Amino acid sequence: MARLMRCLYCGVLQDEPAGAKVCIRCGGELVFETGLLPDERDSYVRAQMELDQVMGPAGENVERHLLVTLRTPAQVPPGQAASVQGSHPPIHFTAVLDTSGSMAGDKLQNAKNALRNALMRLLDGDSLSLITFDSQVRCPLEPTPVNDHSRAVLNSLLQEIRAGSNTALCGGLELGIRKALGRKRDTNLILLLSDGLANEGETDTDRIAQRAREARVKGLTVSTLGVGDDYNEVLMVALADQGGGHFYHVQEAGEIDTYLATELGDVANAAARRLELHLRVPAGSVLMPFSAAYPLRQDGSRATLDIGYLPCDTELEVPISVVVASQQPGTRLAFEGDVTYESPAGHALKTTLNRVTLRVAEPNQFRERDGVSAPVAERVLQQLRDASVLQYSRTLRQNPAAAQADATVRMNKLRAYAALLGDERKEQELEQDRNQFAAVASPTPSLSKLAFAATYSRQRRTRQQ
Repeated sequence: MARLMRCLYCGVLQDEPAGAKVCIRCGGELVFETGLLPDERDSYVRAQMELDQVMGPAGENVERHLLVTLRTPAQVPPGQAASVQGSHPPIHFTAVLDTSGSMAGDKLQNAKNALRNALMRLLDGDSLSLITFDSQVRCPLEPTPVNDHSRAVLNSLLQEIRAGSNTALCGGLELGIRKALGRKRDTNLILLLSDGLANEGETDTDRIAQRAREARVKGLTVSTLGVGDDYNEVLMVALADQGGGHFYHVQEAGEIDTYLATELGDVANAAARRLELHLRVPAGSVLMPFSAAYPLRQDGSRATLDIGYLPCDTELEVPISVVVASQQPGTRLAFEGDVTYESPAGHALKTTLNRVTLRVAEPNQFRERDGVSAPVAERVLQQLRDASVLQYSRTLRQNPAAAQADATVRMNKLRAYAALLGDERKEQELEQDRNQFAAVASPTPSLSKLAFAATYSRQRRTRQQ
């Protein structure tokens, strides 16, 4: 029976070839896949690293792309699960609810119903708090343990909440962060739900997002739900990315409960927490993740990306650009690393990443498409496109006059990368780019929001397997 082999260059797993042990994708050297190391036998998060192009010319800086895929099982192994069946590590849930005038009617009623249902999913021993904001910021429910009494109190408070006027979004988030820090648990989720534009107090996207980043550093997770067609999608994504959470576009008010339950369930029952990706890279290399959701710390040849938490039965794709300093011909540059995380039982676990390798050729012996692993490059291209569209959306909202020029520059870069996959693919890319950039710039708000949300979902690649 054929055994799986892994390419030491592009990192792809494949069946053992009948003849020479050479990668069918990039021509690199193959080795038989080995099992987990003795100190990793309890690890259940699977990880694979791939390189889009395994060759580069000598005498110049070279940009390549790493693609790290993380997978969690449908269920955490018994020895790593929470100590009591049906339980989860203690969570503090802070709901930050927009009660401005535009939320009046079904939006606010459905949001309140969703919070009632979320309360039923929390366990005794968890804790929660409720923040509301319109032109004023309030805390109707201080951080309190979840039990029958607090459930009754929240139900009563929700009945009294009415829609107000403006949208002091930043003030609501700030108060939610303060309350969450006062009652920190193993897991701390702040969920911001809004349908409008921040128009009271601080309104600058970067400054508000900085609050979410500071919260993440202190052990909190910030996720966002954008309801309807009026909210600032760039701000909501920035908050989720900087806060280590997720953004959800809620098209119909009746969907609020579904999305709120999904996020609360994923965070409370995460398969892996405090997950970090550690990379060892060639000296002089500079790394840059595609998304702000994965903050990177680099110290020389060692880099760490903060991934956060992963739900069960999930696959996450993390693309990383790497610029390698000029090298001599014949040099072999290895990229290695590992993944560390905490199980629901509180155990620190590790999974070793496979090695990938870049080999450096004489400039006159290197052609543009040498060593391309087409399936990897195709996935990198889609990630590049989605990241570019999201960045273009930001320009479109903040500086509309510069948006067309910004789109042209980004599409030219995408076509240049698509050329690695052939001239025909390069021309196809132009049409795909035009369609995707045009969709998020649609003058119809509902269509542009849908296109933006779809792009975000692909770019984050947090999907059920």
